[in-house]
Amino acid sequence: MCTNDPGSFACACDPGFSGDGFVCEDVDECDIGSDDCASDATCTNTPGSYTCACNPGFSGDGETCDDINECAAQTDNCSDDATCTNTPGGFSCACNDGYDGNGVNCTDVDECQEDVDNCSVHAVCTNTDGSFTCECNDGYDGDGVTCADVDECAEASDDCDTNAQCTN
Repeated sequence: MCTNDPGSFACACDPGFSGDGFVCEDVDECDIGSDDCASDATCTNTPGSYTCACNPGFSGDGETCDDINECAAQTDNCSDDATCTNTPGGFSCACNDGYDGNGVNCTDVDECQEDVDNCSVHAVCTNTDGSFTCECNDGYDGDGVTCADVDECAEASDDCDTNAQCTN
């Protein structure tokens, strides 16, 4: 920038440049921190100025950036058998109970085979998708976790002959 003075002139560098007016160098606003980019944005120096762009996982004009909730927007890549948790600028996936994996790929855990069920020793464990069920064996009654011996003799539900003695 040149300013005419009576019998002389003066030079000054344009905004975004520094120097004596005869030699001007670009000011890196990003490097010296004089930019007004959001903390979740990237500053890029340009000749005499700078630009701001929101980082991945954020949206806005670069001066203001808001977190994108990938879970709510359903833009995550979590398995259907996992829970998505939003994080600043991203998300994480964790397999639900009854499943193993990294959250993106989840496989059903066979609780019966891995002996992590809580079925009674007098019950049958049946693996289900993401869980298991317990059912008492014949001759036992209960919820599968607790099974009590049924006294068929006392209940008269035995098949013994009327001339035979029933023993439980």
